[in-house]
Amino acid sequence: MLDATCPQEELYDIVQTVARGVSGRSTQPVQNNIYLSSQGDTLRLVATDLEYVSIDATIPATVADEGATTVPARYFAQIAGSLPAGEVSLAANEADTLAIACGSARYEIRGVATDDFQMLPALDEAVEFSLPQSELHDLLRQTAFAASTDETRPILTGVLFTVVDSKLQLVATDTYRLALCASKSEVGQEQQAIVSGRALNEVLRMLDDESDAPVAVAISETLARFEVGPITVASRLIEGEFPNYEKVIPDEDNLDKQVTVSTQELENALGRALIVAREDANRVVFETIESGLRITANSLDVGHVQEEISARLEGEAIETAFNATYMLNMLEAAGSEEVTISLSRPLEPGVMRPSDRDDYTYVVMPMQIM
Repeated sequence: MLDATCPQEELYDIVQTVARGVSGRSTQPVQNNIYLSSQGDTLRLVATDLEYVSIDATIPATVADEGATTVPARYFAQIAGSLPAGEVSLAANEADTLAIACGSARYEIRGVATDDFQMLPALDEAVEFSLPQSELHDLLRQTAFAASTDETRPILTGVLFTVVDSKLQLVATDTYRLALCASKSEVGQEQQAIVSGRALNEVLRMLDDESDAPVAVAISETLARFEVGPITVASRLIEGEFPNYEKVIPDEDNLDKQVTVSTQELENALGRALIVAREDANRVVFETIESGLRITANSLDVGHVQEEISARLEGEAIETAFNATYMLNMLEAAGSEEVTISLSRPLEPGVMRPSDRDDYTYVVMPMQIM
């Protein structure tokens, strides 16, 4: 039976990560557990909701006996975090009770046999490529937030992965805004898949935004897999047809008005306007004026806010309104000192882009000026 020891800090870190693979809504109680096995010189932990998230990780361990069991993720995470620093002993008996010891602390957790614990199947005939962690981090950071959280429309809760002209392109939309970002690196073979936003947010948590270490990506007809060091996140693909996002992106010829502003200044101004705008569906009015951009928000219950910031303007004056939160999401992800907002007419979508590059496009739907 399972019998292994490992450092408390490493165990706690990996349990915290793997436990996020448990949804807590499974109709099979064993799937609310973490699969724990000792083999060779490693301890392996797996948790999955059998649908959109599977997290599989290993850490170095001293293994006295090989074996496996499953233990409730909630209690295992709490115990791992409460233990003192030092070596943790993990030993399961034939009744699948896991004994945990560290320092003077002793626990016994009632586990469940591994017989009924299910994992996602292996990927067959997958398209495989790799990207630096920092690059995949940027791609996900700039798109995944725009996916919907409304589970009644599952297709919109995913991010569309498309390989076009050897570049990976990610698209996410909740119908109120759309984010599109393309990789700098070439990834090869053409492929298209809709990957769960929930799984991608777990991948994003694990990525180092300054690391060039590779992330191995594999996409088959039904599954996607991301290997980040000793951690693997996998997910079933979302079935269905992604919306025709290209129709949502306004024609560049119609975007005859441009407002270029400091990302930080606009972010600060929108944050202040949101204090009032929250009571009016986050509605903020943008008006181009001779000196730049005027930002206002009104609420019958709260009051009024107005602020002017400097901006470089092209084209005729315009007054339009957008959801301040949606714009802030883009500004926080843009990674650029300036952004350009391209506009056509007051009730047409606006397009936001970093001013220094063209690989990121963000479309935001307008709101009525009340």
